[in-house]
Amino acid sequence: MWIKICGVTRAEDVAAIVRSGADAIGFNFYPGSRRYISIAAARKLVAATRLARTDAPPVDRVGVFVNADAEVIHRTIQETELNVLQIHGDETIEQIAEIHRRCPETAVIRAFRVAPQNIEKTLEEIDRLTLSVPLAAVLLDALVPGEFGGTGITVDPLVLQRYSMQQRPGLILAGGLNPKNVASATEHVAVWGIDTASGVESAAGIKDAAMVDQFIRAARAAEITDNHLTQPIRIGGSIRGS
Repeated sequence: MWIKICGVTRAEDVAAIVRSGADAIGFNFYPGSRRYISIAAARKLVAATRLARTDAPPVDRVGVFVNADAEVIHRTIQETELNVLQIHGDETIEQIAEIHRRCPETAVIRAFRVAPQNIEKTLEEIDRLTLSVPLAAVLLDALVPGEFGGTGITVDPLVLQRYSMQQRPGLILAGGLNPKNVASATEHVAVWGIDTASGVESAAGIKDAAMVDQFIRAARAAEITDNHLTQPIRIGGSIRGS
């Protein structure tokens, strides 16, 4: 299982996350987020991921973007050496295709904010999008009006089951995951990856090293015992997952 800790803002948190065995670290480039970081700050944090893991390939470096221009995303990738994009806003299929055209070597995760009332429309969009863009994975987060993630609200299990009813890109589950609920959240649905931000924080953007370690240990334990967890796919140029 691919495990991502998102919304990282400090070098010391990067080191703790890497030591705990995470597969990916997320950097938020959305100015409206409490976990926003600049390109200059991200460059330093990406460098810290390499220093923290010298005996193996570095973790995936995921840039989270919300309604950003394709050229801005392209420039950010060039300046920070991100290897995965997470597109998390209201972007159209055409806009995502343009982002992919400008960044063809960068893996793309498309995030959707979902609830029972919009799941059918969301699934239709996912299926249309996969015809235009080779998605590495789809991330499902809880729908909270006016918010673009990091809310601590969990996704309705019925939504996850509906997603898994036919073959689609690997599912990354986000939304309200923490050390206490990550095992149960993945118990009844085919999950390839998991993503948390607020669930391992002492404050917005400030990760708690002990909670990060507990989260990853709980996820790895669930990985061993849960037959619903799916096999790894290729993302960010490396094989991640179980």
